[in-house]
Amino acid sequence: MTKLILITIGLAIVGVGIYYGRFLFTKKVVKEDIPAEMKATGRVTKEGNFVEVDFIHKGSGAAKLIADANGHKLLRLENFQVTNGPDLYVYLTKNPQPTKNKSSLGDFINLGRLKGNVGDQNYEIAASQNTDGYNTAVIWCQRFGALFSYAVMK
Repeated sequence: MTKLILITIGLAIVGVGIYYGRFLFTKKVVKEDIPAEMKATGRVTKEGNFVEVDFIHKGSGAAKLIADANGHKLLRLENFQVTNGPDLYVYLTKNPQPTKNKSSLGDFINLGRLKGNVGDQNYEIAASQNTDGYNTAVIWCQRFGALFSYAVMK
């Protein structure tokens, strides 16, 4: 009986490890271009580079806030790469030094699910959304409440 219980526990651990471990070895590549109207009249208002949070949660590439003459805004990630994980989201926050605690984000703007952990991608920001002071782009895992990377934009 003890042997059966140990085998069942072992199989459960292996199953969970395979399910969550796959994120460490897979990539979802996104290659979005800047929208045509943003290319024509848009300008970069702020930019910064993603940093490593710890030895597991690593990010690199640029985050850029782009605005055009018509009031359209977007966050653009270029040459972006981050450790893959489940349930990753893109936030803008006012805190220039977010920690592994979600409350450290303070007031933040949720731009939606991360489209891919590699590549160039765009996240539209509602024209009515005031982004003054929201100078930090954050990659956050909602499922585990984990900070994956962030970029302070100036």
